[in-house]
Amino acid sequence: MNLIIATSNTDFAKSLREKLKEVDCNVLDIVSCVEDLITCISEYPGKIDGILLKTDLAKKNNDYRLEVLSDVVLSIRQTPEFEKVIFTVLSDYPEGHPLLAEFFNMGIYNFFARNGIKFNVHNLKESFESPMSFSMALKYGTVNKEIPWRRDLSKTQTLEVKFINPDAEAQSIEQPPNDTESRDITNNSDSKKNPMDFLSKIPKPNIPKPNITLPKMTVSEKDTINDSLNDEWIFEKNENSFTNKMPVVGTVLIGVAAVEKHLGATNTAINIAKFLSKSGNNVALVEANKNMDFDRIHSLIEGETITLNEKEFNFQGITHVKYRDNMDLSGVYTKFQFVVLDIGDIRNSQFKGEFNRSHIKCVVATADEWKYHWIEEFLLNVDSTEDLVFLVPSSDFKSANDLESRLKKHLVYPLEKHSNPYEVPEESGEVFKELLKLYLKNHELRIKGKHLLFTALLGALISAIGFTFFIFK
Repeated sequence: MNLIIATSNTDFAKSLREKLKEVDCNVLDIVSCVEDLITCISEYPGKIDGILLKTDLAKKNNDYRLEVLSDVVLSIRQTPEFEKVIFTVLSDYPEGHPLLAEFFNMGIYNFFARNGIKFNVHNLKESFESPMSFSMALKYGTVNKEIPWRRDLSKTQTLEVKFINPDAEAQSIEQPPNDTESRDITNNSDSKKNPMDFLSKIPKPNIPKPNITLPKMTVSEKDTINDSLNDEWIFEKNENSFTNKMPVVGTVLIGVAAVEKHLGATNTAINIAKFLSKSGNNVALVEANKNMDFDRIHSLIEGETITLNEKEFNFQGITHVKYRDNMDLSGVYTKFQFVVLDIGDIRNSQFKGEFNRSHIKCVVATADEWKYHWIEEFLLNVDSTEDLVFLVPSSDFKSANDLESRLKKHLVYPLEKHSNPYEVPEESGEVFKELLKLYLKNHELRIKGKHLLFTALLGALISAIGFTFFIFK
């Protein structure tokens, strides 16, 4: 895969280029200013698969020239030679910014907004191989009207770029009625000149310059941006200080995450833990999120109206481990046969690493077709998507099968609707039995082996006593 990196931060671009080499991506060139972008891509006709565009490309001193950046990208999108080139945008601006809305209207759907999805080179590469869907990017098409821009994007726009005959008289931009813009750009066909070097010939629109500023950032965020080798765009920081990265040995780790909030991850995690406890296993249920639901459950069980300070409690045969800052899971892993992690919304979760190394990775999702973009976004947040199992609460087999057909590579199971998570419905129990059959079988074999050993020792002891009695008789 051949890429162009376009950003004013050259140190960041160089470090990213080295990272991309590790995933077999070839960076053809690095562009550090918007004026050079068209000139650069024209040198690689038919060779460019994608352009990684950071929104600081047009920055000149303290002027971010976002309208110029939008114009240049539109010109590239309108050029037949580059209409199939995929753009992935690293945005310093949140959803709702008019620049992102203009990109969205150009058919660009790959967006990574700062403080949004934290990604690495793997899902960056994935964005070029399997671009994000229209529904997933739809939120970037909504405009915050409080941000000043050159025109009202909430109204219907017609934006046209024309490359006219070099002998024809250059046409100027006219401002038609109904907020319609038409831009005529002269294309010089002289072979000695770059056929796409028309930036200097673009007439300047008679539009007041908007006052655009970058979002306010904390001191820590500024430090992160200045340190290109640890830029938050590419290199995820290891925020999980609770455990090390060594594989969990002797304990089956079950991660339960959700594609969006309030889909039932906690109920599902409790249900799985109850199923295991009911089967006679030693189970810990860990609150791997900051919702503090376990404190509330504990208070309700004890009939208290205040939060109880204990870090864990036992209920229904399950050891519940509450979330606490700097909690140490290594001790939990050594004491239990099964550990269920209630991770919930995985975006920016400090337990993402624990989910990625879980033996069983359960993803709580919805089968609603209009919410499929939640699943797409979730897949960008995990290191490996091959061994994910999707669970759909309050669903039926037809909906689950339809979702499985769409996902293609993943198994999807419906979970029966139930109000009490500490009661395992029969159909859900069959699903959990299917998911855990390999590990349940291993534990059963281990227990049977102990029984066989005990029986053999007991038989040997009885034989020895009988033999001794026979000799001395």
